[in-house]
Parts: sequence; structure tokens; C-alpha cells
Amino acid sequence: MHISRININHIDFDDDSFSLVPPFIASQTPASLVESIRRCGILHPPVVKEKSASSFTIVAGRKRLLAAIEATGAATYDCHKLTEKTEAIDILAICLEDALLSRPLTPVERAVFCKKALALIDENELASRFLPLMGLTQSVYHIQRDLRLLELEEPLLIAMHEGFLDDKVALELGKFSFSDRVALFEVINTLHLSVGNQKKLAITCRELAARNNTTISALLHSPEVDSIINHGEANSPQKTSNLMKWLTCERFPRLSQAEKEFQHFIAGLALPDQARVEHSPSFEKDELVLTLSCANRKDFLAIWQQIRDHFPPAQERKTTP
Repeated sequence: MHISRININHIDFDDDSFSLVPPFIASQTPASLVESIRRCGILHPPVVKEKSASSFTIVAGRKRLLAAIEATGAATYDCHKLTEKTEAIDILAICLEDALLSRPLTPVERAVFCKKALALIDENELASRFLPLMGLTQSVYHIQRDLRLLELEEPLLIAMHEGFLDDKVALELGKFSFSDRVALFEVINTLHLSVGNQKKLAITCRELAARNNTTISALLHSPEVDSIINHGEANSPQKTSNLMKWLTCERFPRLSQAEKEFQHFIAGLALPDQARVEHSPSFEKDELVLTLSCANRKDFLAIWQQIRDHFPPAQERKTTP
């Protein structure tokens, strides 16, 4: 590999043989990169592979080349050039190393890399040679797991690549029917759910659908859910909170009823602002915990004096018949 001056017209931008991003995922050129190249030029030369004397495919640095064209409009650029004799797996390895210089691969990029590498080497060599570079253990399980991601629909892959959809949740969605998967993803995408809420949504909907002998799609298109998601005055966090509360009530009706009764009980106590009464987790015990907040020691002592007058000392309680 050596630096050569390459004519931009000789670079085949349509050849994505070594791209780690599926062609349907738009790759926008960052404005900051364009400005950087306009100021200083390409500091990290792209890598190209020679296909013929006047044709090259991009190995790494597609965005740098596109940004350079936008910034300078020059006819030629310095690139690291790989000859025709370079082995395909070594070219793919260079592509991986270049990508890892800036950040870890997205789940989609990992999957695409594994798919392309498996066309050249077997699973065991892929696992031992490349998975540690991606921060994974040398197990073919990771390869098989990531490849399953590529079976999902394009909108889910785009959301994963952009970091909006958790890859573990995406794998769970892959176990559902198409209509159920689409319904779940629509909610995740519309409300921009956190990873925790993505998991909670998938698990709860699966359990409720099975319990009620219905589909997840029907559940998420029910009037109750529609009224929450399409509420005209609530923002996304409020809609998310209301949806999660509704799902919890549907999933644990007895617990929800107990919580409602407890809140009614608390409201009847007319507690002062500095007092709080809490029940045990999931009402596993009958005991209650009273918490009093005091501004300072003086306030505490004043309150404590009133409490102590209503309770005899511990020793006296033990000896009183």
C-alpha cells in the first residue's frame, strides 16, 4: 500500500464491495468534515483498491472523498492505493481498522462485516481474528447473532444504525410476526423510547397478548393506547409515562388495584408536606414506613418531642404487663 494521486473520475463510487453500511442507509457528509477539508485538506488519506489501470473501488474514506469534492472540487486526490493482488480478506481487515479509528461499529456495521467476511473465511477464523477487535469474545455466537439482525426490515436496521433501536430489542422483535413487529417499532420510533422502555414494551405486550389471546398489533391499536399516543396536549415523555403506567396496570391488575387503594388511604390521612408514607415493595408485607423531612435539628427536636410523648421508652414497654 502506497500513496498515489488518483483521478476522482476513476473512482467507482457505486461499488460498495467494502462498505460496512447497507446501500439503503443514507450516508450524509458532515458539514464539519467539509469545512475541515476546506481549511486543511484531507489529513487522513482514503484507501482505494485498484480494479484496473483506470478504475478504483473505495475501501475506506468514502465520506472524506465526498467532502473533499464538495470542499475543493479538485480533479485528483492523494489516496492509499492497494494493488489488484491484495487479498480480499486483508482489504476487509483494513476497512475494519479504519472504521474503528473513530468509534465502535454499530450493530448493523458488525453484521455487514461478518456477512462479507464469511464469504472469504470460515466462522472460527472470523471469530478469532476479528471479534476481539470489535470488543467481543471469540465466540461464533456473536457472529450468528449479528447476522440475524440483517433479516429485519430496512426501517429497523436504519434505527439500529442510528442508535434509536437497541439491537437486543431488535432481536426480540424478530421473533414476532411482521404486523406485531411493525406495531412495536412504530411505538418505539414515535415516542423515542429509552432502551429500558423498549424492553419493557416488548415484554409486557408479549405477555398481555398471550394472556388475552390477541395480537400485539391489536393491543397497540386499541382505543386506550391510541388515546395515549395521539393525545394532543401531552409531549413524548408524558405519553411514554402514561403508556407504561397503562401497560403495568394491564399486566398486574391486582397490584395496580392495591396501589390505587393505598393512594386513596394516603389521601384520607391529610399528611403534612414534610411527611411521606410508603408501603413495602409490591405490598409483600403489611408494614408501612413513615418518613418525616425536617429543615434542621431544631425542627426535628420539636417534632420528636411530640412523637416521644406518645410512645413510652423501650425499657418501659418491655416491663409493662
